[in-house]
Amino acid sequence: MQSYTVHTPPSSSEDERLSKAIFVRDGFHLVALIAPPLWLLWYRQWLGLVLYIAVLTVLDFSTEIASFWTLSIINFLFGIGIALEASTLRRWRLNANGWQLAGVVTAYDLEDAEERFFAGLKTDRNSWTLPGRMTSGIASNGTSPTTRQSVPSIIGYQQ
Repeated sequence: MQSYTVHTPPSSSEDERLSKAIFVRDGFHLVALIAPPLWLLWYRQWLGLVLYIAVLTVLDFSTEIASFWTLSIINFLFGIGIALEASTLRRWRLNANGWQLAGVVTAYDLEDAEERFFAGLKTDRNSWTLPGRMTSGIASNGTSPTTRQSVPSIIGYQQ
């Protein structure tokens, strides 16, 4: 099973926030290993792309110091690092743009993650609030966040 983090945009209404929620899968991203610049462009990671190009430029100019195979191995290891941390890069970017972490879901695939997340919201809509709606430990409906009885405390648990 895979874990997904759910991020909601900084919108005014809760329904709008939920309709635009983004699910970010945690783990290794093969596309980020095979074609890091394309992955960085697709997810609009501009700073990451600039740093990637800068590292490749330095590696290209260091062919006089190291052999071709050494530089190839360094480039491959750099790609593995990007592939392993691709989800973290997306989360940082979403956080920098004001998106908020709404939850964590463990599921088999993206569709299952969406079903589990929204099913958790539907079980007791009155006592569930997104993190952006909480003020000083008290949810917007007046209940303490620790008294949510209908939302299971185990990630991925289904009733």
